[in-house]
Amino acid sequence: MKPIIDISFYQAPSAIDYDLLAENVSGVILRACYGIWKDTAFERHYSELTARGVPVGAYHYIIGSQPIQAQADAFNVAVGLKDMQLGCWIDVEDTREGTRLYRDQVLIYAEEQPDMGIYTSKGAWNSIMGGVYLNDRKLWVAHYTTNPYPLLPTGWQSWWLWQFTSSGRLAGYAGNLDTNRFNGDDADFAEWVGGEVPAEPEKLFDARVVTTPPTRLRTRFTPAGNLRPGADWLQSQAIVPVYETSGTGWWRVGHETWASSEWLQRLGLPLPITEKYYGALYWQRDPRWKDKPLGTSGTIGSYGCVMTAETNALNQLGIVTNPVVNNAWRTANGGYHNGNLIVWEKVTEQHPSIIWEGKTWNPTDAQIKQKIADGCPLVMLVDHNEGTPALDEHWVNSIPSLTDDGAIWIHDPWDNSTIRLRDRYKKPIQQFSSYRRAL
Repeated sequence: MKPIIDISFYQAPSAIDYDLLAENVSGVILRACYGIWKDTAFERHYSELTARGVPVGAYHYIIGSQPIQAQADAFNVAVGLKDMQLGCWIDVEDTREGTRLYRDQVLIYAEEQPDMGIYTSKGAWNSIMGGVYLNDRKLWVAHYTTNPYPLLPTGWQSWWLWQFTSSGRLAGYAGNLDTNRFNGDDADFAEWVGGEVPAEPEKLFDARVVTTPPTRLRTRFTPAGNLRPGADWLQSQAIVPVYETSGTGWWRVGHETWASSEWLQRLGLPLPITEKYYGALYWQRDPRWKDKPLGTSGTIGSYGCVMTAETNALNQLGIVTNPVVNNAWRTANGGYHNGNLIVWEKVTEQHPSIIWEGKTWNPTDAQIKQKIADGCPLVMLVDHNEGTPALDEHWVNSIPSLTDDGAIWIHDPWDNSTIRLRDRYKKPIQQFSSYRRAL
C-alpha cells in the first residue's frame, strides 16, 4: 500500500507537482486550521487532490491560547460539507510555553467534535492529558522509529494511522514529508474510504522470514527496486503470504511489496484438526496466580487475559506450559512493552517450534472457522461489555469444536468458561492473532 502523507501551507502548492504526487500516495490529510486560523493552502490542496481522485482528510492543530469554542467553529467553517474520506482529526500536541494545551481544553473541543479522531504522540498526550481519555476515538499516533510498532499514548491498545517519519520523500515534492502508515491492508483501506474493495489475490504459498532476530527483512516496491519505508519491513520469523515470484530471486508478499527470497523459507500447509481438544485450559483468575504481577504492571488476575489465552493456544499446539511459566519468561525476556502489553512475536523466541502468524483484522466467522480447521489456535479480541458503546478490551482463545454443530467454540480466561463464541459475544470480532507449528 502506498503511503499516506499530511501537508499544510508549509508544502506550498507552487512547489507540488500534484499529478506526480497523486500517483505515489494512498491519501493525504490536510491541515485545515491552526488555532482559530484557516490554513492558507487548505482550499488549493483540497481542490487539486480531490480533482485527481486522491482520498483526503483534515486535521486541526489546536492551541491553548485561543478560545476552544472559537477554534471548533473555525474548523467547522473551514471544512464545511467537504467529503473527508480519511476523516477529521484533532491534533493534540502543543506543549509550547504560551500556547500549550491543557486537558480541559482538549476535552471541551472533543465534545464539540464527537466524530474526530486523535492525533498525538505518547509524550505529548502524557504531558497534556496525563491519563486515559478519549481512547474510544481512532488514534493517529506520531512516533518516528524503524521499530515494527509505535509507542502508544496511555489508554490505547492499537492505532489507526502511524506517522513514522517526518522526512519521507516522494516524487512530486522535493522536500521532507510527514509519512504515515495505515493499520490494515488494501481491502481494509478501501472499506474505510468507501472505495471499491480490491479482489483478494490468489496466494501461491506461505513463507517464513529467516533473518536472525531482531534483524528485519527489507522490502522494496519492485524486485531489486526502491526500498519501502522501514515500517513495512518484515519481522524476523514472521509468516507472510507469497503472491508472485519474479524468477530473479524476489517474491511479492503484498501490494507493491517485494522481498528477497534468500531470506524467505517456503512453508507447506498445516494439517487440519479433526479431533476434539481435551488438554489444558487455564484462567487468569485462578487463585494460584491471580495476584502475581503481570510483567511490570498490574496482576495476572486483572489484566492477564491475552497472556493466558496465548498459554492455552500453546498447549493446543503441544507446548506444555501454564500462565506462571509464560508470564515469567516474557517478563524476563522483553516479552511485554509498556509494562504488560504483549509483544506477540516473542513467542517464537521462547518456543522455536511455534510461529505467530500475525493479526487478522475484522475477520468474518467463516474466516475464524477456517483458521481453526487449518490447525491454528486463535487469540481473539472481543468486547467484554457489549452493553456500552466503548470497546472494553478482552481476549479469549479458540478451541476445536466440542460438538458437530459447526459453531465457534472458545475458552474465556476471565471466568474459566468453555462455550460457543456467539452464545456470549454477539459483536463482530475486531481482530485475532493466530499460531501454528513450524514445518
